[in-house]
Amino acid sequence: MNVIDLIRQLVVVRMDFAVEKGADVTPEKLREWVTVAAEQVGSPDSLNIERLIRDIEADYNVHVGSWNALEDDTDHVPWLADRLGEKLSWKFWDRYMRFLRADQRLPPAAVRRTDEVSDDILGRLEDPHRDGPWDRRGLVAGQVQSGKTGNYIGLIAKALDTGYKLVVVLAGVHNSLRSQTQARIDEGILGFDTRAFRLASKANDSSRVGVGRLAGPRLYVNSFTSSADAGDFRLNVAQNMGIAPGGADPIVLVVKKYKSILTNLYTWATELTKERDPETGEFKVRGVPVLVIDDEADHASVNTKSASVSDETDPSVINGLIRQFLNTFDRTAYVAYTATPFANIFIDPDADHSTSGEDLFPRSFIINLPAPSTYTGPEQVFGLKQDTANAIEEVRPLPIVRKVADYGKWLPDKHRASDSLGGELPQTLRDAIVFFLMAGAVRRIRGQRHKHHSMLVHVTRFTNMQKQVAEQVEDYLEEVKQRLAFGEGSNSPLAAQVKRLYNEDLRPTTAELNLAYGLVAPAQIPSFSELWSELYLIASETKIHVVNGTSTDALEYVDHPNGISVIAIGGDKLSRGLTLEGLTVSYYLRASKMYDTLMQMGRWFGYRPGYLDVCRLYTTSGLIGWYERITAASAELQREFEAMAAVGRTPADFGLRVRQHPDGLLVSSPTKLRNAQKLSISFSGSISETVTFRAADRIANFRALDDMIGRLGRVQAGPTGMKVWRHVAPEEVLRFLSTYRADRAAYKVQPKALSDYISGRVVDGELVDWTVVLADVRGGTLCDVGGIAVGLTQRAHHNAATGSGRYTVRRLVSPGHELVDLVKDSDNWKRALKDTLRSWELNPRRKPDDEPPIRPSGLWERRLRSDRSGLLLLYPLLPSMWDDWDEDPTPFVGFAASFPWSARAKPLEYQVNLVHLKNEFGWDDEEFYE
Repeated sequence: MNVIDLIRQLVVVRMDFAVEKGADVTPEKLREWVTVAAEQVGSPDSLNIERLIRDIEADYNVHVGSWNALEDDTDHVPWLADRLGEKLSWKFWDRYMRFLRADQRLPPAAVRRTDEVSDDILGRLEDPHRDGPWDRRGLVAGQVQSGKTGNYIGLIAKALDTGYKLVVVLAGVHNSLRSQTQARIDEGILGFDTRAFRLASKANDSSRVGVGRLAGPRLYVNSFTSSADAGDFRLNVAQNMGIAPGGADPIVLVVKKYKSILTNLYTWATELTKERDPETGEFKVRGVPVLVIDDEADHASVNTKSASVSDETDPSVINGLIRQFLNTFDRTAYVAYTATPFANIFIDPDADHSTSGEDLFPRSFIINLPAPSTYTGPEQVFGLKQDTANAIEEVRPLPIVRKVADYGKWLPDKHRASDSLGGELPQTLRDAIVFFLMAGAVRRIRGQRHKHHSMLVHVTRFTNMQKQVAEQVEDYLEEVKQRLAFGEGSNSPLAAQVKRLYNEDLRPTTAELNLAYGLVAPAQIPSFSELWSELYLIASETKIHVVNGTSTDALEYVDHPNGISVIAIGGDKLSRGLTLEGLTVSYYLRASKMYDTLMQMGRWFGYRPGYLDVCRLYTTSGLIGWYERITAASAELQREFEAMAAVGRTPADFGLRVRQHPDGLLVSSPTKLRNAQKLSISFSGSISETVTFRAADRIANFRALDDMIGRLGRVQAGPTGMKVWRHVAPEEVLRFLSTYRADRAAYKVQPKALSDYISGRVVDGELVDWTVVLADVRGGTLCDVGGIAVGLTQRAHHNAATGSGRYTVRRLVSPGHELVDLVKDSDNWKRALKDTLRSWELNPRRKPDDEPPIRPSGLWERRLRSDRSGLLLLYPLLPSMWDDWDEDPTPFVGFAASFPWSARAKPLEYQVNLVHLKNEFGWDDEEFYE
């Protein structure tokens, strides 16, 4: 620990004590403590007291929201409340908590929330001392790079404290991720470097790491796995240890999800007792409480095989081996962790197998982890448009994304493993590399000289192409080093490039973040001369590292305690779980439209304390559009989760909802669909709106709108900005849909699917009474629609390539329009507002100073609306807002269909056209058939 960290630790201890006593921590008091601590340990020349004060203040201003859960307590016996009185004696948790505060420098609010959430998860498992048999299955969802590993290490610590004897962590499919996870377990649980020793009793002082270096009693945990690249589970090593679970010292294993590894694990487990179940004939280990943590649980763990001809499901190999291992023990707890949970939620909760047991559906609980206010995730990077219909708040995107459009000749989207790069590095990649060096210089100036500093280059999945990219990047980096070392003479292209990036990007972006985004600790903008003076040193220390299956050495940050500057180039290994420490700049071209692929590739999500303003994502406009689309879809399903949690629904209820939700297809994986013959969709309780329009359909769709309005007759009284018709027959809505032409990309508003749903509900006496609303903007450009003059709605053209023949907007429905039939202060208004407030209180994104909602959300209005009542919102759109406007005054026409909750609605079943799905969603062969 360096002197500055020691000063910080002394101050933090005093602050924690003051906060526990209820004392106010004023800026003056903080400054006094820092000054006194500096005098005690000897103040180094590099100490910037004001910067240290700002950093500590930033930590103490972190807010962590609440969490919510869906649960099914069938066969669960509550137990933890009676054991919390023993918590002061939980030694594994105590030292891990101290490690988080002292070594990891986690803000107090984050540590408290980790404590509370891990208590909650532990309480949903079974008491390890409960007589068997018992089995709990749960899922914990959190954002990419948001601290899930830290959460489950806390859970493991408490599980060991309360009596679990065997913990198995399933850590991805790559050696690099397993090794990285094992290193985290070494630091947080074992306390010794497993590359040196596997048995806690043999570990010496030189091998102590993490919690093992803290004062306190030595705690003994055994491990048959190590953080070495080849340190995975080996049957002969485990057998030679001669240690069986259930003894005095617990066992913690970190293993890959590989067939051979999991087969050996199962063999080791079954050899412990060699007892067979008299009913099934299968091996059974009794009386040993087991906790299985499935990290990146949506990857490799989910059954992707087709249903067999028998009544059982034929499990895929990895899925089957995990289930078989769990089925071997009679006291088990399985907790899946993932940032992309929908594949797990798509699991059939009723699937079972005579040998492998039931599938891994999280039937017991699903918990959504809150992210601290310092976390930067998809919503912050790509933003969210306000959507009152689905209770989604607006989030302004951070100004850190840079569009890339100059790579086509260098590396076309469609390329093969045998191809060669077409020329030199594109200018945007050169800029990204130079900006990465500038970001490193800024961080050094801000006192982060010994912190890891990483760049990601992810442009292809082919290792041959990655090698070529690495060679070009290395050549360019060497050129930059030479120019910095020996100067450039009269021609100074590098100096001009740095000056351009400094004046046009770094300075204005940092200033904007400081001003408009309210950074807790405003970022210091160094002068150009200060930055330039640091560039050579950071460039000379920067290494190129290829991370793929052919790499002979892993990217080991733990071997560089004083920090490393690295440009990581790779593909799949960089796509899931692997953390790039201190990631600042990402250059990402890997074309995909799959939800889980895109989210997991987002290594740029996470925590960037003190350097968020110098982080950059260079990517294509197409990928930005898809990220925005799946971020919005994920947010909508998240609000559904929160609404179901508020009314006490179960994981099975949510699983059914996701599988039938119109957004379910967008967040699913093709491997779950490739053998399916039918796809089920229900529009119950949802709203579907058009946000993308083809220019070729404009005239036909305006004619459909014009004809419908002309038939509806006299306008009825309605709020300002709306022409309203009530008690409209469903036949009118169906007639409009039959003549409306939707872009195939508008998958949620396909007229035939909507018509089929409406017709099915009408047969049951539902959706027989419609309200139709025509948007009318006061002061807008007037247009005659069905004999009525209305002001056209303006919606900005959003992130669609020019010349595509498409007009795309972020959001169609105007706030409040969906509440047109909800009378203010009526009983239904009050009920909907009460439920809206309850969801708001459970909202993990809510900040302490957020104001409560004053009107119901559309989500709760739909749940309370009569199932007889449908709502059709119509928006004629000003065509000149389209970037490719051809001066034709015919408006684009958008619509939204809002459906009440229906207890009797049956999902629509459609034949799955896999070729259409591949074309529509851009799934390539690797994604579709892997």
